[in-house]
Formats: sequence, structure tokens, C-alpha cells
Amino acid sequence: MYIKQKLEELGFKEITPIQSGVFKAINHKKHLVGLAPTGTGKTHAYLLPILANMDFTKHEVQAVITVPTNELVIQVERMLKDVEKDVMIRAYYGGSNKQREQEWLDKYQPQIVIATPQRLFEYVVEQNILKIQTAKYFVMDEADMMFDYDFLSLLDPLLPAMPKAKFMLFSATIHEGMEPFIKKYFGIYDLIDTSKKHTLKIEYQLINIKYQDRLEALTELLPELNPYLCFIFVSKKENQEVVYQKLLEMGHQVLNINSSIGVKKRMKLIEDINNLKYQYVVTSDLAARGLDFKISHVIHYDLPHHLEFFQHRSGRTGRMNDTGKVITFMTVNDHRKIEKLKSQGISFVDYQLTKEGLKKVPKKQNKLSDEEKDAIKKIQKPKKVVPNYKKKNALKIKKAKQEIRRKQYAQTR
Repeated sequence: MYIKQKLEELGFKEITPIQSGVFKAINHKKHLVGLAPTGTGKTHAYLLPILANMDFTKHEVQAVITVPTNELVIQVERMLKDVEKDVMIRAYYGGSNKQREQEWLDKYQPQIVIATPQRLFEYVVEQNILKIQTAKYFVMDEADMMFDYDFLSLLDPLLPAMPKAKFMLFSATIHEGMEPFIKKYFGIYDLIDTSKKHTLKIEYQLINIKYQDRLEALTELLPELNPYLCFIFVSKKENQEVVYQKLLEMGHQVLNINSSIGVKKRMKLIEDINNLKYQYVVTSDLAARGLDFKISHVIHYDLPHHLEFFQHRSGRTGRMNDTGKVITFMTVNDHRKIEKLKSQGISFVDYQLTKEGLKKVPKKQNKLSDEEKDAIKKIQKPKKVVPNYKKKNALKIKKAKQEIRRKQYAQTR
């Protein structure tokens, strides 16, 4: 009844597969692992049933939620307050006032804790002022990112401190590094894998810029777009600044957000993004996880160092049944990574930057053009059959076709 009422208040007309699965399994004795693409309602999937099972008369820790970044702590706190105002929440992240929190925890204990693993470890293990042994639920959201950043040493002493808790782990993927941890603490668990049940309305546009400079390609692309909000992901911090300055020169409303910006300032910038002060946001993988904006376009200026971040970057758009476009620049050095992404299920649609703008590349036809046929006819066959003559002849034909296609491509520029 509680969940149904809150869904109506939030304006949710239907629940997503991950939400349906968690709602059904929340009262099972087994621990729970939930897999779903980003942007499919994972946060509400665990927040609503936790709140539905809370005893609001008890002033003790009943749920602990841990997420990998400061921004996500604040976002989950905001989402929780939107659902339920009568619950005592404490959010702990880098930059929060430790002295004030220590004084508060000496007198009280929150009902729900939201924290990064680092802050949770400090208050529970190092200072022993946050009493989590009464927790009924322990949630690890965006879990694969926590494992990526070697948070295991922080999590290991925390889970045994909650002997009564139901453990819930949520992630877009499970990689090999997570499996020993899950086996150790989760035992036989409920697996709710909705990865294939969610159909995201995203078009993955692949632009093969070959040897072209990325910044040059970006300046050609942007006049073709008029995004509601576009995130441009750039892997290197120094390149971020270059891209940011170029967009400023072009007259765009643009923000550059990176890890060197203090937490409080980042919070203000995130508020500005939500208020649509900017049309473009240049960022690193810092913003690729969990943050919930209404984004129409994502541009991969370059591919991430860790390829799994491609999907997390891309998942900033097409959230909760919205449509989205993900645009990826591919140079001659990116083919191997692109092929790996294709093998993981990314269905790219080929596009090309031309004099007439951004154009969809028609699917290749096996038929040779007249120019290619003429070029092949001009290749002289050997007067005498020599070893490997077929292989050598085939190589000449291939080079002739490549040369013709290179000229045809140059004419479209």
C-alpha cells in the first residue's frame, strides 16, 4: 500500500522491471543482487520498499546506503526526501563537516545513512560513533564502480558489523573482480537480472573521422545539433579545457566540470545543470555514474580508458523511457575498441560529417562502382605465372579500390 501510494505521488505511471523484481523479493530472507542498465529506476527500486518496512518510532539505524561518489550521496538523499519527509537521514561525503557530525552522533543516531565507503568507514570503524549494527538493510548502489576503485578494504569490515541486515547490491554489470566478494558475503542470493528486459531508446551514432583532429570534428558536428542538454565526455583533463574553451569561443552556454573542483562548488554546478543554465557540459568520467539529468545527447569525444565506462557515459541519456542520442568519434586507432563494444551488444549506426552536414552512411553494397571497375581493368596481369601471383594481384585490386574510395570520400568533404 505504501509503495503504491508513493509511486502515485511521484507520478510514476508504471514500474520498471528492476523495480518489480525488487518489490517482490524485498521480504525474502536471501540477500539480493540486482542488475539493470543505468537510468531504469534502480534507486527507487530499493528506496521505496526500505521505507515501506521502516519503523519510524525507532530512533536507530535501520538502513545503510553506500554509493561511490559524493555527488551520488547528495542525489540519493534528495530522492529519499522527495519520497518521505518524516525520516531522519544523514548524508556523509567528502567535504561534509566532520566535527559537527561527531557532536550530533554523540546524541542521536539516524534512521537512514547514505555515505561513500570512505566516510562510512571513518564513522563506523575508525571513530565508532555511527552504530550500524541495528541496520535491517545494507545497499551497495553503482557497485561495480566501488570495486573498480578498490573500496573492498573499506567494505570488508563494514558488512560483518550488520549481522541482521539484508544485503542488496545494484549494478549495471558484474565483472570478475566482484564475484569473490559476492560469494563471500551473499551466499545463495536472489538474482534479479533485468538487463535484457529494458529496451533503451538510444541511437548510437558512430562517426568515423579517421585521421581528422577530434576538436575539428567536434566544431563541425555541433552546428548540426540543438540539444536539450548534451554531455561531452573527454578522457584527459588537459583536453577538457581545450574543448571547453573552443565551445566558449563558438558562443555556446557551456560548463566544464572535473574532479579538481571542490565538492560544494560541484553541488552548485549540478544545481545549475538541473536548472538548464547550460546546454553543453564538458566532463570526464566523473559524471558518468549515477547522476540523473534529463540529457538528450552524449558525445564521446574520445573513448574511455576503461571501456566499461562507455555504457555508463552513454547511460546519461535515454533514462526512464526518454529517447537519446549517443555520438562517438572513431579514429584509425579506435577500431579494436569499437569492435569490442559491438561484441558487447552496442549497435552502432554509421554517420559521416559531410559538406551538407551530418549524414547517415548507407549500408555498403557489394557492387563495384564504375570507377573501381575501370581501375581494376588497368591492373596489368603478369605475362608469366609466378609464385603467389594471385595473392599479389588481389593486393593490387584492393589498393586500387581503396584509392578510388579515398578520392570519393574526399569529394564529400
